[in-house]
This record gives sequence, structure tokens and C-alpha cells, in this order.
Amino acid sequence: MYFLSKLGKSERTRFTLILLVAALGAQAPAAAGVADPVVVRGPQRLLVVAVRFPGTDPSLALPRIAEKVGKVGEYIRTVSYGKAWLEAKVTGWYGMPGPLSEYRVSPLNYKVDKGRVRRLVADALAASRRDADLGTYRVIWIVVGAFTRPGEGYGMIAYCANPGMLSGVLGAKPRLEAVDLPGGGSFSGPVIVSAENAHVGHAAHDLLHALGGVQDGKRVVPDLYDFDRQSNPPEGRLSPELFAIHAGPWDIMSQHFIVVTKPPPPPSSFTRLQLGWIEPAQVVTVRPGETREVRLQPLALGRGLLAVRVPIDAHRSLLIENRQPVGDDAVLPAAGVLVLEVDTAREEGAGIVRAADANPGVPRLQAAPFVPAAGQVRYYRNADVGVAVAPLAVEPDRTLRLVVTTPKRITDFVPDDRR
Repeated sequence: MYFLSKLGKSERTRFTLILLVAALGAQAPAAAGVADPVVVRGPQRLLVVAVRFPGTDPSLALPRIAEKVGKVGEYIRTVSYGKAWLEAKVTGWYGMPGPLSEYRVSPLNYKVDKGRVRRLVADALAASRRDADLGTYRVIWIVVGAFTRPGEGYGMIAYCANPGMLSGVLGAKPRLEAVDLPGGGSFSGPVIVSAENAHVGHAAHDLLHALGGVQDGKRVVPDLYDFDRQSNPPEGRLSPELFAIHAGPWDIMSQHFIVVTKPPPPPSSFTRLQLGWIEPAQVVTVRPGETREVRLQPLALGRGLLAVRVPIDAHRSLLIENRQPVGDDAVLPAAGVLVLEVDTAREEGAGIVRAADANPGVPRLQAAPFVPAAGQVRYYRNADVGVAVAPLAVEPDRTLRLVVTTPKRITDFVPDDRR
């Protein structure tokens, strides 16, 4: 405690966050699919490198690219509750030495040619060195000047190259790869890639991967959509909602956008905790077997108590949050108590976070939250771990009262269950 008293306010906050990280994720050896949380705060310097190819003209002017970068920056500032923001520089268009066909990649994660990714990164960063010192930037964003749809143009609309596609997705451990640059030198920092017409949600999704980084072969911010479905798309369509079978639209790491004309969904409490954007005092722990009533503030607003954590074992836990149609959550398709089943022992792309579904008759987890006295299922019940959760009331300010209890006691709070 004497040590803490000697620290300034910001240093004490950071130290406390590190203690929370230990409490949330270090009760046992590191799990298979997710690295320990980090703290991403303050300015994040971003270099945007726009590239073009012989015989292929970009369809958007550079100011339009800069406008999109600005929207991604607004998103990061909002979902981090003002704790992190981008300081971006947009450069380009730089001519690539080969035609687009020599860089094009598959739209399917499992089939992306790592060699082509490496060549794009190397040629783009080498060209940008005339205008920027790469080592002074936190993340590089390469914008491909080709209008792209799945399998057309550049092939894939967006991806995180480092940590990500450069080390591979199928059967590989993510890591920050070193890329040798033409003319000498190398670069091993975070890099994302998008086509010029990528949705803001595509870029923001991959930027969260990059900002989180990687530790011991695991990304801090994992993908929450299903990898197998993305590489073997049902109905032959590459559409985000078809792969978001585990967490639906409740986290941008699951579904890049809900409606293409609207902003992307915000992160869940899981992803925000991984990036240190929720304060330790904003999380309350309730253990299996306990009964406790809790008042949760809307997750979108970032004020007050934001999440309940129910630890189950070294890798499994429940995260409970209040999603209301305010702030950036206004884009979501429903509101209420969202219960997330977290298992960090799962591999990335295999359901690390799964949303419990209060309305299984509504497709694609669109109505997953539990609502007081409504819905197909009135409460969450997990007999295997001895936990039940029920919403009790939504107050005028969108605060939500809920109870965490045992399966045997839940009907004391919600007697009119429809099961």
C-alpha cells in the first residue's frame, strides 16, 4: 500500500487494472485461445498507407479514405469511453511494382496465401518510408485501391495481417512476424489490410486485433465468429451474420456490421475488458452458489457498474451486461440482460464467447438478451455450474436490476417462468 501511495492517479489506475487482469485471467496457467488482457489507453499512432496497382484505378479519392479513417477513430474513442484514440496520418497513393492479380488473396480465411500477404505488406511499407518513419507508429493500415467484393478486386475485404494472416489462421499460433522490406530493413509491428470500400466495421474489427496484440501465440482480442463457417460459407454467401453463430451481433469481433448503412456494433464487456477499457470497480464478482441483486448501468455509457462476472473455473466464466438502446448500442437489434458464456480454453474461431439466447425462435441471436417479464425464456439457467440469472426491472434511466442466484432459487424471483 505504501507503494501505491507514491504513485500518481493514472499510475494507480494502471496498477489496479493489472491486478484486475490477474484476478480475471491468471487463476491458472494461460488458456489456449486468449492471451491475458492488456491496457490500451491514450493516443494510438496510426499510419494509413494507400496503394494502387498498374492497370487498376482506385474508385475512391484519398480524402474519402481519410474520412473513413476519421470514422474509425470516432468509433475507437467512443467504445473505449474516451480512454483511447487514434492519431492518424494518411499517405498515398503509392504505386505497387506488380499488378493486382499478383497480390490478390482468397476471401476465405483458411485459403489466404501468406506469401501474397507478405509481399503486399513489404511493398506497401517500403514505398511509404519516403514519407514516414514506420517505427514511430503503433499500427499500420494498408488500404488497397481496388473496389472489392468476395473473390473480386483484391479478393478479401479486410483482415489483420500482423498478428494474423502472416502467421496463418488454420493450425497456427498467431505472432508478430518480421517482414523484410525491399531496399533493406524489416518491420514486425501490427498491420491491418482493407480494400478501399471496406465498411468501418471491417477496419475497426481488425484494428482491435492489432491494438490488443499477441502474447505466447494467442491474440489478446480474438475473433468471436466461427472460422469453419467463414471458410465454408453456408449458402455459398460470405455475409457476416452467417458466421456469427456464437455471439451474434453483440460484439464487433463476432459481427463486423448489422446493417451496412449503419455504424458497426460496439464490443461486449469481454472485449472491452481485454483492452482495459472497463475499470476494476465497474465489475462485480458473484460466485456460484451466491445470491445477489445487482443494478447494472448501460454498457454503452461507460459509467457506474458495467458487468457482473461469475467465475466457474480457471478458464470458464459468465459475463453479464446491460445492453440498452443508448449511445453506440442504439444500433443493436434488441435490449436487456446479455449473458455471455466465456471459455478461454477454446481455440480462436471456435466459440470463445457464446451469448445465451432468451428467444431461440428469433434467428441469429437477434433477440438474445433477457427482458423482465417477457421473452420465450424468462431467465438464464445453467444447472451444470449452479448459476441462474434473471432480469427484474429496467428503470427510467435504463439501469437494469437483475439477480444472480442458484437454479433452485430462481423461481423465488421469477415465478412466472414459461419453460
